[in-house]
Amino acid sequence: MTTMTTQRPLGNPLTFEHLVQINDATDTRVTSLTRSQLWQGLILRATEPEGFIPWLDTSEIQGNIEQGMQRYLNYGSYQIRDEVHFTANEQVEYQSYDATTGAEFILRMKIEEPTPDALFVRFIYHAHSVDHHADSPLGYAIKEAYRFSDDDLIMRIRLLAESGNLDVQ
Repeated sequence: MTTMTTQRPLGNPLTFEHLVQINDATDTRVTSLTRSQLWQGLILRATEPEGFIPWLDTSEIQGNIEQGMQRYLNYGSYQIRDEVHFTANEQVEYQSYDATTGAEFILRMKIEEPTPDALFVRFIYHAHSVDHHADSPLGYAIKEAYRFSDDDLIMRIRLLAESGNLDVQ
């Protein structure tokens, strides 16, 4: 006799987006970033994830920025494999899928510049798992955690730029 394992229906994906303002000409307390510095920071997040994800133990990167990359991210005994695709100076997209659970995750980080030097990053999420779905009681907390993580990313990029660790063009 064969036993089939069926995945529990995951429900509708948890999909949302939000915009983070990078430069604000009216706030002199915040040093503006160039598009190049912002782009270099987004690339670093993909190529050197340990510097941006505190709970990440190790990572292995295969591929390159032009062709796309596969990453193996190790959190203790748990490993995630994802793919990263770049649209030069415009967008970074992360995709991961877990065949065992059916979970999938897509994150797009798009640079927007509605007027010269008015930089923003639009974070677009599509998450689908047992906990990551539109009807999940955890939905609000998950969105807030992603927003916090995105704000932290921009703060880290800003610190790298201020310390001279990002290419300035």
